[in-house]
Amino acid sequence: MNFIAYCTSKIGKSFFQLMTQLYSYDSTLFDLKTQSLDDIINNMCQAELIHELMFIFSLVPIAFSIYFGDLYIFVLTSIVAMMFELCFIIVQRYNRERLVKLNTKLKRRRSR
Repeated sequence: MNFIAYCTSKIGKSFFQLMTQLYSYDSTLFDLKTQSLDDIINNMCQAELIHELMFIFSLVPIAFSIYFGDLYIFVLTSIVAMMFELCFIIVQRYNRERLVKLNTKLKRRRSR
C-alpha cells in the first residue's frame, strides 16, 4: 500500500487525526485578536518552560539503557531529542524578547 492510499484509508485518517490532536497547540493563546500582548508574552513563557522540561526529560531514556543494554542508541536518541527541543526554546526566547520590546514601546506611546 502506498502512502497516499494509506492516508486516504480509514486507518490512515484516524491515525492522522490522532496525531493532529496530540501534537497541536491552542492557537487562540497566541492570537492578537483574542489575547492582549501581555497574555501572549505570558503564554510564550509557559511554552518555553514546557520545552525546557521536555529538554530535561529527554535524558530519561538513558535510564532504560541499563535494562536494554545499547547505551549508545539511547544516548543518541536523547541528544537528538534535546536538540529538537532546543530549537523551540531558542525560538520562544528570541520571539519573547521581541514582543517584550514591542510591548514596552506600545505602553510608552499610550502613556504620552
